[in-house]
Amino acid sequence: MENPTPPKTSQTLQKIKRFLLPAGILIVLLVVAAVGIYTWMYLYNPCEVSDVEDASAFLVSQLKTYDASYQFATTVYRAGLTRPVNDLQQIFMDTQSVAVPACMRTAKKELLGYMETLIGAFQAFRAEETETKIRGLLSQSDTHYDNFTTELEAVRECAPFCAPWD
Repeated sequence: MENPTPPKTSQTLQKIKRFLLPAGILIVLLVVAAVGIYTWMYLYNPCEVSDVEDASAFLVSQLKTYDASYQFATTVYRAGLTRPVNDLQQIFMDTQSVAVPACMRTAKKELLGYMETLIGAFQAFRAEETETKIRGLLSQSDTHYDNFTTELEAVRECAPFCAPWD
């Protein structure tokens, strides 16, 4: 007797079985990726647009208040700086105590650096330290201010897709 030839359907089934494993893995990966993105976007997203806008408005408001007090402090004589510097320190502490979204921490840190450095410059002026030290502190404050405005603009542009470590 002769061996019968296997029907073509068994060859087709073998080809389909070889295709099913990679296709199944791909489908599982797509589902896992979709669930991960959904979870991050709706449960853990630290930078919702409304939160970024609210925090930005607060930080800019604090900056304007601080700058108004700073302008006043520049008009006061050396011995009378205690009250204006205390006002600047209070604005600094108020800004420091407010929570911001994770993606705005760097912007807040730069704003606080700006404020703290200017307070240090006034304290150095009041203590009659060298002009070089005072100018150095003012230069540092300018750097912090520039970094703050750059970082704030970057976060406003990337929200809500900012990474929390940005």
